[in-house]
Amino acid sequence: MASQIIELAGDIVKSINPSLLSSPPPSIEESGRDVCYLGPNGEDDHQHVIYCKDLPAGQRGMVGSWYIHPERHVIEFVAFVTISSIIVLRLLPNLSRYPEKKAGNLNPPLFIKATTLFFFTCQIVYKSTGYPGKILFMAMPCNILWTIWAALCFLPLTTQMMHIMYQLIIPFTSLAVVALATPDTADLTMWMEVPFFFLMHYALVLYPIYFLRSGRISVLSSNVEDGMVSNFLKWWTLACAYFALFYFGVAAPLSLKYGINLNYMLSPPPTPGDMISGPNFRVQSTLYCAAAFFFYSFLVTVAAVFGTTGKTSSAPKKSL
Repeated sequence: MASQIIELAGDIVKSINPSLLSSPPPSIEESGRDVCYLGPNGEDDHQHVIYCKDLPAGQRGMVGSWYIHPERHVIEFVAFVTISSIIVLRLLPNLSRYPEKKAGNLNPPLFIKATTLFFFTCQIVYKSTGYPGKILFMAMPCNILWTIWAALCFLPLTTQMMHIMYQLIIPFTSLAVVALATPDTADLTMWMEVPFFFLMHYALVLYPIYFLRSGRISVLSSNVEDGMVSNFLKWWTLACAYFALFYFGVAAPLSLKYGINLNYMLSPPPTPGDMISGPNFRVQSTLYCAAAFFFYSFLVTVAAVFGTTGKTSSAPKKSL
């Protein structure tokens, strides 16, 4: 019974976009007639298919496919969205709270607002004037980070909401580091788009460093009842849950609908030795992202502890 329900759900998911191939097309033209998309109803004759050579510049490397079966999409959607939603609902009421008397520290200074406006606007322009569907890449992790920064700079948010967003920025910044270490610029074909890619990712790395070093935010809880390990694990788990909830619940359906491999939700990213591949590639990617969140947050927490210890030990002692 369960298998029949999953099979039926898989058929419904498959009907969302019958034009996708069963596997990604080659990244470089091989036959001169490489196909990137089938016809609107899955037709494979030459009158209906879309050849890769006819696609706008930059789109070929982002073509979606049924690399994993529709039934697997259904199972992962239900599993990840359900588990992530439960985690978020359980954790939100139990997070550390930012002191209201220091709420002004959370307001970004003018130079952060100015640079955020520049980067966010330029990114919108690049994504909206590229190939059809490129605007969807505003849902990529680093562009989501820019959206969070724009919200912090220009939206009227409560103190606790800003506190949560800053704490989530810390682990998510690890993905900007990964993007700089292993840049994928295959679809960046517009004027100055590649230099802009590196510039805006460096800014994403430097922003939280400034806020941490200036004391505007801290990864250490001000609540003595909330232990350091407990506080760390809560924020790390929340970051993982929000990440999975968004990319399995929102990005994956958008990828299927528009045939774009958004955040590599339809086929694996290029990795050394194809370390992320096969039908479990999205589970593998999720685990790698969770590990990156943990490691980066751990380093920031260790730095914060040593920084606090250093300030305490260097403070002048009162004479008896």
